[in-house]
Amino acid sequence: MAKKTSGRRSGKKKQKLDEDLLTKALSRFEKIELVDRHNRDSALSSMKFVYNIDNGQWPQSIRDERAKDGRPCLTSNKLRKFVAQVANRERDQRLACNARPVDDKGDPDVAEILSGMIRQIEYASDAQKVYTDAGEMAVAGNVGYWRIVTRESDDSFDQELLIKKVPDQFSVYLDPHKMFGFIRESITKDEFAFNYPDAREEHFRSTSITEDGHDLWYNDERIIIAEYYYKEREVKTIYELSNTFTGESIVVPEAELDKYLTPPPPIAMDTGQAPYPQPAQWSVVREKNINTYKVKWCKMTASQILETGEWAGKEIPIIEVEGDWVNLNGKIYKRSLVDDAMDDQRMYNFWKTNMTETIALAPKAPYLVTTGMIKGHETYWNNANKKNLPYLPFNPQGKFMPRRENPPQVPTGSAAMLQLTAGDIQDTIGMYDSSFGERSNERTGVAIRQRASRSDFGTFHFPDNFRRAIMETARQLIDLIPRIYDTERVVRILGVEGASQNPQEDLRTVNVPEVKAAMTGVPQNDLKVGKYDVVADVKTWSTRRQEMLDGMTSIAQAAPNMAMFLLPRIAEGMDWPGHQDIADEIKQYLPSLMGNNNKNAPQQEGGEGPPEAVPGEVLEGVL
Repeated sequence: MAKKTSGRRSGKKKQKLDEDLLTKALSRFEKIELVDRHNRDSALSSMKFVYNIDNGQWPQSIRDERAKDGRPCLTSNKLRKFVAQVANRERDQRLACNARPVDDKGDPDVAEILSGMIRQIEYASDAQKVYTDAGEMAVAGNVGYWRIVTRESDDSFDQELLIKKVPDQFSVYLDPHKMFGFIRESITKDEFAFNYPDAREEHFRSTSITEDGHDLWYNDERIIIAEYYYKEREVKTIYELSNTFTGESIVVPEAELDKYLTPPPPIAMDTGQAPYPQPAQWSVVREKNINTYKVKWCKMTASQILETGEWAGKEIPIIEVEGDWVNLNGKIYKRSLVDDAMDDQRMYNFWKTNMTETIALAPKAPYLVTTGMIKGHETYWNNANKKNLPYLPFNPQGKFMPRRENPPQVPTGSAAMLQLTAGDIQDTIGMYDSSFGERSNERTGVAIRQRASRSDFGTFHFPDNFRRAIMETARQLIDLIPRIYDTERVVRILGVEGASQNPQEDLRTVNVPEVKAAMTGVPQNDLKVGKYDVVADVKTWSTRRQEMLDGMTSIAQAAPNMAMFLLPRIAEGMDWPGHQDIADEIKQYLPSLMGNNNKNAPQQEGGEGPPEAVPGEVLEGVL
């Protein structure tokens, strides 16, 4: 995941460094676990409630009491569809992040390369699934995570970047200020011995115990392994250089200073004279010390450091997808979509269970008889409500006969409460029937769209936080790509259309970086030159394609004389097999078709008609 500097380290000095690192890491972990415990408990409760795990929509005490009496705890989970609606909207509206230059050194061509490499990294990582799974966790719980990792190529010594899923959101402990973070996993003692044969044997002991007696690092025969990322302050010196020949000014770090100040090799003369030296192209104008951070990494247990290394980027590569949250008096409370609707859902389950018990589970209406009427026939009457008997004998007593009591009626109060709580769930979440395609009291398209937009705005902070997390991922990738792809190699660039169409058709190759310029010595298309930021397009390519088709169709209807010019573009924008072949044929025959349609065009000298169109010339400057 990071560049490793050692496995088991030796020496008293390194041992002391490991002990200090371990002590600080454990202290940080215990603090962040204590500070964020209430949010983790809330997330676990919300997710059990939303997905109805272990009958999580009924309190344990009520479940136990009703089970003791043989009474049911029925659940009609109405919250799951609200979570699915928001999460699936994130799946449908996939974000496309593009790099853009933000200073005078930035190159649009390099920005295009960076954008294509980001899309290729996402494609190779199946990032859309990684993103949306974490986004759903933020909606159902209150937070989701993914991470950025490096992987060595199978057929070379190069590394590549990947976006990796964090399967268990509760395995991540991330500092709110992003100064450190932990990703933990639980493995058996045998797995630990196999994966780390040179490590000391872990002794099972209590190191960090929660209030409920839970050990945070050991569990019977299992050991917690943690990846610990942390920022360490360092001072760097930067230099402003001026080019002797061009007057160009650049700022470089100390590590790259020698590359620019070293004079070029001497040039030999054709006359056989001794080579004469060339003057240096760059000179130092000024320098400055700056405070910055470098990200370090280690793999640890509660008693030892297993591996150490440095991360290539300047930010901790753990991406957090926030749900809803509020900072109250310095304490952060993270919330899910359904937190405020859980009481209404409990009420709905209770009243539905009450109605079911009253009607379906109530005993059949009893008979009103005297003991004399059924004397000698008790066997029949004892089974009257259990079996479907063809007759019931009785002893007549004057004009009186056995009669059955009225059957139980539907409890109108329970039905009213059931309907009330169903409406309260929608009002609390802010999503209504029209959001799910159900009929409501709206009759016009404008009214339906306005009601649906109310639902979108009521939950917009969830997809907005999701968008921010993806943009943060792209920013980190822009920082990491020049550091990881730092050798000349052939990489695959994924085109914009490939993000939602067929990626294999939109791959092209480039060299990173390409040759250096002759005079300046600055590489062309060098990914390390210039600053770049991220802009996110919230529309999917399929949506933009449809909007393009609708727009061109509208233009063709408004200006029929332009329809023929738009035909190839319309065919290219279609999404069915063979559409590109049709577009190519239209382009081939369009000039001749336009010539035939221009018979009424002004005649040239000599009475001749319009000149014969050359394929491709008519479309030049139009398409």
